[in-house]
Amino acid sequence: MQHSNRALEFSVDDDTDRVVVRLKDGATGETIRQIPSEETLAIARYIADVQQGLLLSQKA
Repeated sequence: MQHSNRALEFSVDDDTDRVVVRLKDGATGETIRQIPSEETLAIARYIADVQQGLLLSQKA
């Protein structure tokens, strides 16, 4: 069996407060896979912005 030089990185996205897991190449630091993806986080940010806008317009 080959030894893989990979690392897991856990963080929290500041805008969505979601946990983000990245599988990185240990030698280069390049992200191999991210869960949730950047696209998913972008959608979550957009939805949060729209909901915030709706909340503000309903209070006015």
